[in-house]
Amino acid sequence: MTTDIRTAEKYLAYDGDCPMCIASVGALVNWGLVRPEQTRANHDLDPLDAELARKAGIRNQLVVIDPNSRETRVGTAGLLWIIGETPGCGLATKLLSLPLLRHLLSFGYKAISYNRRIISPPKHQIVCDCEPQVTIGRRLSLVVPLVLLSALVVAAWGAAVFVGCELGTAGAGAVLATVATLGGWTIMTLAGFALLGGMRGLDYLGHLAVTMFAGALILLAAAAVIPWLGVPPAAALAVLSLMFCFSKMFSMQLHRAKATQLPLAWVWGWTAVMVITFGATVAIYFRDRLV
Repeated sequence: MTTDIRTAEKYLAYDGDCPMCIASVGALVNWGLVRPEQTRANHDLDPLDAELARKAGIRNQLVVIDPNSRETRVGTAGLLWIIGETPGCGLATKLLSLPLLRHLLSFGYKAISYNRRIISPPKHQIVCDCEPQVTIGRRLSLVVPLVLLSALVVAAWGAAVFVGCELGTAGAGAVLATVATLGGWTIMTLAGFALLGGMRGLDYLGHLAVTMFAGALILLAAAAVIPWLGVPPAAALAVLSLMFCFSKMFSMQLHRAKATQLPLAWVWGWTAVMVITFGATVAIYFRDRLV
């Protein structure tokens, strides 16, 4: 027994109820950054290690445990600690440990880890001792970047569509797409805070932001191609990308409504608001051509 304890190695403990955590740890294993025996879900920890991980803050971030010294490190510090011992990874982890890179990496990791229930909700609502300790600031650390990035992508898509389809200037297309899209999201955000209230309304905003960003990624791919096509194929790709974007976001809304125990009326309300606001904004802009 003494020999086993003395020769035990560090391992990574993670939230076993989080689909994103399970997938992320699986990716680390597949990439050869950690070995399978160096990873354990929180449910598989023995009582002493479970208590150690709990005190270290496993509900908020992953924890790396050294069974020999009983030392723990969390988040990116823990990842750099355990990956740094993997052959061939020493130099990369030293570079990522430099002050500026370390702080940027830590900020990005925390924004994801504290909001993991929003980014990748479980198939059913769970409440356990591994629930992240959410605050307004931590939720906004995810929401604000996602909304800004989504708005930029939507503007780029609108600019590309106007140029590729010869509808007007890139600037006009960017403004129209942004206004037509953000109008619906704003209405649903206000509805969430008014009807759900407090942190639940903020959680709903988080789900909207993640959905918006996923849809924006689809539009981003189309935006890179549309300006280089002729008018007919550019118009066809614009319509197809918009339809694919909306269908993806609709499926995400269905999954998130179920996971957060919201009635389907929220999904259909979101659908109606998005279609009406987008369609009305575009129709008003092109009213002279439609008459």
